[in-house]
Amino acid sequence: MPRARLDALHTLLAGFVARPEPGVLVIACADCEVLYLLHTLATLDRDSPADRFHTVAAAFTDLPTYLTNISESLPAHLSPANLAPATVITPQLAARHLTALWTKLLADLPAGDHRLVCALTPVEIADPTTFAALTTALLTTPHDPRLRLLLRDDALKPHTFDAAATCPSEQVLAYRFSLPPARFIADLHATASDSQRPPDQHAQALLQLAGHDLHHRRHADAIARCDLAATLAATPTLQSLALALKADALRHSGDFEAALTLGRVALQRAAAVDAFPVVVHAALALGDLTRSLGHRREAIACFHAAERAAAHNHRIADHARAARVALEEPSC
Repeated sequence: MPRARLDALHTLLAGFVARPEPGVLVIACADCEVLYLLHTLATLDRDSPADRFHTVAAAFTDLPTYLTNISESLPAHLSPANLAPATVITPQLAARHLTALWTKLLADLPAGDHRLVCALTPVEIADPTTFAALTTALLTTPHDPRLRLLLRDDALKPHTFDAAATCPSEQVLAYRFSLPPARFIADLHATASDSQRPPDQHAQALLQLAGHDLHHRRHADAIARCDLAATLAATPTLQSLALALKADALRHSGDFEAALTLGRVALQRAAAVDAFPVVVHAALALGDLTRSLGHRREAIACFHAAERAAAHNHRIADHARAARVALEEPSC
């Protein structure tokens, strides 16, 4: 059941992006379920090189802070419009400001059949009334044919979702997504313990559980799952990912030297098979580790590798570039 729900979400979003006309999609989900939405968007971004994704996951606390977070998430070469003083920002003014930002992103698209997917998917909505006023204003904004707008609403207290669900326009869509984390983890455990599963499915479930263990600081469990996944995985990409995640667990457990050695191996293996998402993960992690250990030149090389591998994702590329440039400064 959990896998079916994730597959349905992926199918929905892929179809939304590929549709020939512009549209606004409002997805209602709980805070704990936003991660699945963000993961699906990241997968589509990776698998859709012709389209450009601008996803903002920052929590919504107030309008001025949220607009600043959105502006700072833009590519470095785009200069956002100046914000009005915080005291005069209204949801309607904020909606116009966002439309102006997206117009800049649309102008930056290359010629040809390319789409811009803008997703406002806050991991938390601290002020649902104001956020609903902002997103409701965006429902009726005229949109460029190349724009696909995704808005998140809180499933527990839906506002914009209800407006979208009753909107007569065929360009405004609504979808309710629900996948409690406990059910998803239970499904992963079932997959990881099912010896009849294909090796890569088995390994992938183990790695997802390892990530869950790492999040809860169960480092020994994470390391054991990564070791088993590396043994079971049939593809070099999953094998290198298992090594990279194990290096993460080693670092968080305080074994920096072992993490350094394994992180280097993981990065080399991922680069050898052009597993770019794993290269980005491994290079950023190794860059952080080598920087903290004082290995400046290696850290610069790692951040440079992450920057190149994340060329399709401006947010990550900008982060890696900023880390590299900071290390290259003479004061460093």
